[in-house]
Amino acid sequence: MQRFAKRVQNAPRSFTRKILDVISAKNIISLAGGLPDETLFPHELIKKEMNYSLNNLPRTMYQYSQAQGTIELRYELANSYTNSKKEQILITTGSQQGLDILCKAFIDKGDTIIVEAPSYLAALNLFALYDANIVEVSLSSKGVDTKELEELFKSKKPKFFYAIPTFQNPTGWSWEDKCKKEVARLAKKYNVVIIEDSPYNALQYEKCSNLGFEELLPDLSVSLGTFSKTLVPDFRLGWMRANEKFLKVFQSMKENSDLQSPKFFQYIVTNMIKDGNLTLHVNTLIKNYQFKRDTMATALKKEFGTAIEFEIPKGGMFFWIKFDKRIDSMELFNLAIKEGVAYVPGSVFFKDHIPTSYARLNFTNPTCEEIQTGIQRLKKALKEYNTSYE
Repeated sequence: MQRFAKRVQNAPRSFTRKILDVISAKNIISLAGGLPDETLFPHELIKKEMNYSLNNLPRTMYQYSQAQGTIELRYELANSYTNSKKEQILITTGSQQGLDILCKAFIDKGDTIIVEAPSYLAALNLFALYDANIVEVSLSSKGVDTKELEELFKSKKPKFFYAIPTFQNPTGWSWEDKCKKEVARLAKKYNVVIIEDSPYNALQYEKCSNLGFEELLPDLSVSLGTFSKTLVPDFRLGWMRANEKFLKVFQSMKENSDLQSPKFFQYIVTNMIKDGNLTLHVNTLIKNYQFKRDTMATALKKEFGTAIEFEIPKGGMFFWIKFDKRIDSMELFNLAIKEGVAYVPGSVFFKDHIPTSYARLNFTNPTCEEIQTGIQRLKKALKEYNTSYE
């Protein structure tokens, strides 16, 4: 009981939960959560595929089965990589389960892991629950600082390096190929496993490199993927790609956790991939999300001018904006809520939640009108902040 109580006490409170509490008010425009646009969920297509599966698949579809996932879906996913086969794919209950499996497989209390600074909030929270020693490496729009990373590999001897190299959360940045190749070289030199989280790769609005660690470092990397961003989150379907030695361990841990992920949804997704409907749907998402991204970029430039700094993301779901260095984006958040707009303060994406002038804005979930109004409200909040501190 003491250990349980300590875990509960040390468990990081989800900022997402706080955001959900705040935006339940009808007058709040949310630019906060990393949510897809529910108006674009392919309801009719899903219904069609469900009816097909119900009418054509045997009743064994409902029976217990192997934890690794259906052969058909694993085959399709393996084909999406350069050098993989279905035996290297494990279907997970969302990519978050993949992260949890990795923690169980690699982390003992006090073990060091490396993450980008900033990094994915839910991953940081999970790593903290497993009592990992989280060490950060600096990140820029071109990738991580490889000289700094080598020093950390050499001195800290981490169990793994967790990264989101493409359309990163929270920044929206993508590593250059030069950076990826150097990280792969260092990982091989110091025998460090690379965890490549790739939830946003398909949401590409401009030409961008598709080089992945599966290709650069096939035996010393684990790839995580999900259908939550490209289809619907509620299917809770993700996957892991790894060498077969790793995968056997991961499969055993999944079996001991939830036995298997639901096959019914796996068959639906497989059919959508085979008949090309998933590709068509993703193209629809790209068209709509790119327009929303451009709407937000225009609104930020119009309302803030040179008062903020940001780069237009080539894909993904987020803008990472930088206010003047004297601005604490967590304090500004409270004023923004009063004005009726929510975002995520940048501090929560760092290990120690240090005060920062950065903020993450989501453009995929709100409407274009909400984006424009939300940015106007954010400008009002910033004006009030500046007035308060003059």
